[in-house]
Amino acid sequence: MSAPLLRLEGVTKIYQLGEVEVPALRGVDLLLERGDFIAIMGPSGSGKSTLLHIAGLLDRPTSGRVLWDGEDVTSFRPARLAELRGRRIGFVFQTFNLMSTLTALENVELPLVFQGVRPRDRRQRAEELLSLLGLGDRMRHRPSQLSGGERQRVAIARALASDPDLILADEPTGNLDTASGQEILGILAQLNEQGRTVVLVTHDPEAAATARAVLRMRDGRIEGGEG
Repeated sequence: MSAPLLRLEGVTKIYQLGEVEVPALRGVDLLLERGDFIAIMGPSGSGKSTLLHIAGLLDRPTSGRVLWDGEDVTSFRPARLAELRGRRIGFVFQTFNLMSTLTALENVELPLVFQGVRPRDRRQRAEELLSLLGLGDRMRHRPSQLSGGERQRVAIARALASDPDLILADEPTGNLDTASGQEILGILAQLNEQGRTVVLVTHDPEAAATARAVLRMRDGRIEGGEG
């Protein structure tokens, strides 16, 4: 029996603001099996984004353990964490985080550039993903020439470029109109049906209903789940 894709054990995170300690996470346990689709909800300041950053290896816990495929990666060196993150985790953010000077195609290629993928291969991969997401005729447009929904689809294509095991989406519909938001949620659900593990952070109950289970956070703790 294989180990869970991701496990957080007793994770705390304390930020130091001057002489004041601000606890963001207070002993969080989280288990992600392959193929899960969970939504994390909670008020502002509840620890949702901090949890996502630690799960995505963008930040380290103050205490506790982070395990990938059963391996404790908590104390990995930054370079090794970056390699693991780049190959196995795809991120989708509320603000898209696209490079304004690059075309949609070049934005999707970017993770593969850092991984040393050959230009012809990364171009082919980016073209395939953008076509799959309905942007075949928008590949050479820059972000400023795209609608919000189109920019978020480019961001999803970029997240998929490395064929990751896990998609982490932080308020991916927050800057979109209702129709575009529903479209993005549909894409995430479809990716999950194809076997991707998806974690969605949202404040929107309708968006959370797309997931198979909902976890609620308050004051740095997970209160419980509903499936």
